[in-house]
Amino acid sequence: MMRRRRDAPSRPLRPALVAAMLVAALLAACGDNGAPSAPTAHTEARATATPAAPDTPAATATPAAPATPAAMDEASFWRLIAETRDAAGGDTGRQSGLLEERLRQLPAPQIAAFGRLWNHFDRQAYTWDIWGAAYVIDDGCSDDCFRDFRAYLISLGREPYEAALRDPDAIAPVVQDAETGDWENADDVAPEAYEEVAGEDIPSGDSDLSGNPRGTSWDDEQQDELVARYPRLAARFR
Repeated sequence: MMRRRRDAPSRPLRPALVAAMLVAALLAACGDNGAPSAPTAHTEARATATPAAPDTPAATATPAAPATPAAMDEASFWRLIAETRDAAGGDTGRQSGLLEERLRQLPAPQIAAFGRLWNHFDRQAYTWDIWGAAYVIDDGCSDDCFRDFRAYLISLGREPYEAALRDPDAIAPVVQDAETGDWENADDVAPEAYEEVAGEDIPSGDSDLSGNPRGTSWDDEQQDELVARYPRLAARFR
C-alpha cells in the first residue's frame, strides 16, 4: 500500500528568478517593439519646453548730459561778456538779452557767483573819475545815468573796463553816448536769471550803490575845468 506524500514546504524565490520576472514585466510595459509606452497627458504638459524669451535688444545709450561749465570766476565772467557782445553785434540791449539766456543755462550757484562779480566790478567803477567821464560824454549825468554808464562800461568787456579804471579819458575811441550806446539797457541780468532757475531771489541782494564815490570830487558848475580833465572825451563829444 502506497503512502500519501506530504506537500513540500514552500521555498523562497531565487534572486535570479526575481530578476527575470522584473525584466519580463518591464518588457511588457514597453510594448511589442520595446519602445517606451506613450506618455500620459500630464507627462506631456510637464515635458513641454517653455519657449525661450526673445533676445532683449541692447539698451540704447543715454546721451551724456552737457558738461557742467567751470566755476564762475573772473575769466569766465569776462568770457560771457565778450561772447554775448560779439553775438549781439555790439547792440547793448540785445547783449543783455543774450546774456540772460546764457545765465539761465547755468546752475543757480554759478549765476549767483556771476551776480557777485558784477556787483564787484560795479563798485570798482563807482568813482568820481568814472562819473566825470560819463558827465562829459553825455553833457550831464545824474545818479541813474551814472549807474547805467557803469553797467554799459562792464558790457563793453574787460579791456575797455580796465582801461577806464586806469584812465577814463582813454576810452574815448570805444564808448558811445547814452542814446547811441543804449546805456539804459545795459542791465545786470543775473537776478532775473537766478529767479528763473532757482525760484527765489538771488542771494547777492540789492546792487544799487549810494553815498559818495571814491576819489576826488568835481564841481559840475565848473564845466571848463571838467572838460579840461578829459580832453579826448571832450574833443569827441563836446
